[in-house]
Amino acid sequence: TEVTSTVEEDENNNRFDPFPDLAKSISFSAANRRARALSRGVSRGMTYGDISRVRSTMHTVEHQPTGALNRVYVCQVGAARFQNHCVVQSKKKKPKGNTTKKGQDLNTIENRVALLFGTINKERVDQSRKVARTSLSTSREDQKMCEVAKVHAIWEPPMQKPMINGKHYDEGCLLSTYIGDSQDTPAKETATDRAIRVAGWLGLQPVGWIFSYADEDRHEDGDALPVHGRDAVVGAKLQIETMKLKGRDEGRKFITLTLDGRIGAAEAFQLSDVCVQMVAENVLSPPIVDEKLQSTRFMTLKDPVVVSGEETKRLDSVLLLVNTAMLSHVGLYSGGTNAPIGGNVKKTSGALLGKTRKRILAALEKKDGSEVLSELCDFDVLLAIDALIGKEESEKLCLLVRKYARGQKKGTVINEQLKLTLRSVLGE
Repeated sequence: TEVTSTVEEDENNNRFDPFPDLAKSISFSAANRRARALSRGVSRGMTYGDISRVRSTMHTVEHQPTGALNRVYVCQVGAARFQNHCVVQSKKKKPKGNTTKKGQDLNTIENRVALLFGTINKERVDQSRKVARTSLSTSREDQKMCEVAKVHAIWEPPMQKPMINGKHYDEGCLLSTYIGDSQDTPAKETATDRAIRVAGWLGLQPVGWIFSYADEDRHEDGDALPVHGRDAVVGAKLQIETMKLKGRDEGRKFITLTLDGRIGAAEAFQLSDVCVQMVAENVLSPPIVDEKLQSTRFMTLKDPVVVSGEETKRLDSVLLLVNTAMLSHVGLYSGGTNAPIGGNVKKTSGALLGKTRKRILAALEKKDGSEVLSELCDFDVLLAIDALIGKEESEKLCLLVRKYARGQKKGTVINEQLKLTLRSVLGE
């Protein structure tokens, strides 16, 4: 017992606490073992003081009404493309229409994950209310402001391998590359590292993640809760890494988006502070993904928590979520409403499609440089080109596209050197 407690204390000392005010210095199991060991020599059982100290190591889980963000603007083009990538066309010959005689859709759903890149902005809490203004009116500064997230690009990691015939998304492809290594030795740049680097040049940062689902058990109880315990653990791990990357105050502004792969319905949530802290302390551990893929709406914990004043090891996932208002807009780096529904790059590898290459090459031949920049206002396209050219040239190109996308279209042109580079890498 002594050795186990010492090892656990060392791990706690090296642990990153996303919310230090909620952190527990020792787990319930370790505190309980220690109290029982000390009580053996002096009395027949633990004192009220011992019980109180052990209980103080439990997390109190209750509904959190608000999060760091008041609302999120989701890119409608990116969301539609993400849903399109979830639909796998059947190779079998299908009759007229998209359904069989029984009315069942021949297409199957493979659930996927993606990282959301965007900006954190401030805007008025109540944007609909219009106040009559006169020369004696107070200034607008006194109106309440709130922080919102605007998603400008949805990036899907390449080579995703959904599990159990596509029923469960491949979170490993995102977690394994997003979670940083504690070692100081620089590792080879991963696809996620490259995406974050290019996003930084465009003035974007990770603001959340999105996953798709297609299982009926998320609606079986009538509550229609799309985020279960398994998803909350993945989202919390991503938020913890974002807080390490951007700092606690900025990194906690992190969104979890859900999308029904069958119909495209999306919802937005934030994870409660205690949820993220419990994942950091390993109180909430990810459930095993097996062939049955049982519902994780209710999670079984290894250490008890306090819910409504009572100790329990069975936790309802709804207590871990913060409902967040969601609005629609067109992201600056989505390719625009005229972009192909399937995107401009290959779904599996992220490489440019042949049609995309030809369009960019044709635009390069025109005197008006705005058409090329318009074609390049697509995060996936810029990321694919980044893999073909040097970092210095890629940064210059991204900065030009950033100016153009933000409205500085007059005078923003690609110089001849960059045009020559693009022609050489895009040409056959």
